[in-house]
Amino acid sequence: MEKVKIKKKETYIQSSNGCNMLHVVVWEPQCEIRGILQISHGMVEEIDRYDEFARYVAGYGYVVAGNDHLGHGLSVRSPEEYGYINAFAGSRAMVADLHRVTICLKKAYGRVPFFLLGHSMGSFLGRRYIEDYGYTKVKGRRGAERNIDGFICMGTGSRSRAELAVGKLIATIESKRYGDKYRSPLLKKLAFLGYNFGVPKKIIYHEGDTWYMRRRTANDWLNRDTREVDKYNDNPRCGFDYTVKGYQVLFDTIEYCQAPENIERIPMELPILMVAGDRDPNGRMGRDIKKVYEEYLEYVSSDVEMILYEGARHEILLETSKKETFDDIVCWLISHTRYY
Repeated sequence: MEKVKIKKKETYIQSSNGCNMLHVVVWEPQCEIRGILQISHGMVEEIDRYDEFARYVAGYGYVVAGNDHLGHGLSVRSPEEYGYINAFAGSRAMVADLHRVTICLKKAYGRVPFFLLGHSMGSFLGRRYIEDYGYTKVKGRRGAERNIDGFICMGTGSRSRAELAVGKLIATIESKRYGDKYRSPLLKKLAFLGYNFGVPKKIIYHEGDTWYMRRRTANDWLNRDTREVDKYNDNPRCGFDYTVKGYQVLFDTIEYCQAPENIERIPMELPILMVAGDRDPNGRMGRDIKKVYEEYLEYVSSDVEMILYEGARHEILLETSKKETFDDIVCWLISHTRYY
């Protein structure tokens, strides 16, 4: 295949919250456009971490784009805003921001197939997106038409009502006690408890006459590629602590996208690809993604595919096996690209 030149562009658009400007990155192939892939990134990271994957997909003729969510990346007005999302607009605003980017992309590139990829927290936002914006009303026509041609749900999870209720209660209490921007060690522990337990201990050290083994870093659960984990740990726009309001929005998003009455609003027969590592603690080592897969297969579409990558952890687009994931996603996109 002839190498396609990729033009990377950055811009800002107004957030639906009326306050922030959203940082948007577009990877545009300098060839005939085959379709659009929009990315909804994960918690405590930024859209630019998807650069290698975006360039790979763009090399096949797809415009790839994404924004830094509120409280993330270059969409914050100051470092104090990292992890802070106003709960008044919250989840609804973050998903509305995704749709604002969608509108801009469709205006820029016309009537071509449109796909959405959501990773981790971004997968919960993506699941809400296909519930809230799966259909679009068309001016001058009766009814509505499908707004999206396919959804890639990556590194997602599932949480019980009890887990969400406890999380929301703690967030509410700590918000009242310490303020909206308090960064709660308790909520962080609750959200990520045990994530690193499944990672083998490899570092040997001693204290006095006693020898111990430990994991290399607190974020080893993200990835088997130690270079990528180190890049994440060294990036000031990654790994920051969420505020209590940020956690409230996260819990609200999960609760919303899991509600049966909202799942029923997803366009019928929407193609969905579900991908994750089978050692991803966010998805409880593959159990959660299987649960969501079965729900979508039963209530939404017969065209739901699931791939679990053996040995892979949470960030499968940065894993040691990333090329396999890249190829699987591109093959799925091409097979579901219909021309208007």
